[in-house]
Amino acid sequence: MESQQKKRSSLGKPVVIGCTAIFLVVLVMGALILGAIIWLFSGPEGGVKLANEMDQYALDYLEANNILEPNEALIAYYDVTISMDGTEAAILTTERVIYHKEGRTTAIRLDEIEDIQHRYESLTGDVIEVTSSSGVTIKIEIAPLNQGETFNNVLMNAWERTQK
Repeated sequence: MESQQKKRSSLGKPVVIGCTAIFLVVLVMGALILGAIIWLFSGPEGGVKLANEMDQYALDYLEANNILEPNEALIAYYDVTISMDGTEAAILTTERVIYHKEGRTTAIRLDEIEDIQHRYESLTGDVIEVTSSSGVTIKIEIAPLNQGETFNNVLMNAWERTQK
């Protein structure tokens, strides 16, 4: 009889330790997920921004990195990064369409655009390809639910104005 009690008590200890460990792992994972959600929603809202909607961090980044030329005005802006730090962005001005990534800036003047192609891919979102008359192409990917259609519309309008 005593050996059966020892078996039960020796079996109970690992079960309690195992359940406690699982509970702690679930608790830590939940805290990490909650922290990530809070971090994502504590910064500026993502998506395509028109000139009247710009966040100050983006304006500061554009100025600090001399991305805009003195004679151009911002029309549309899309920050690709999750952290919303401006280090990768698609930018449309009154003069150029610009893609800035990792300190490199590629730009095509609006009056040098030969073609603009737009498609929507279910996982990628809006894909806009802008080709210049010299053959340079800029690809802009705007994630789903980030107003990619708005960026495409204002790009098309800006390009059409230069065609007149």
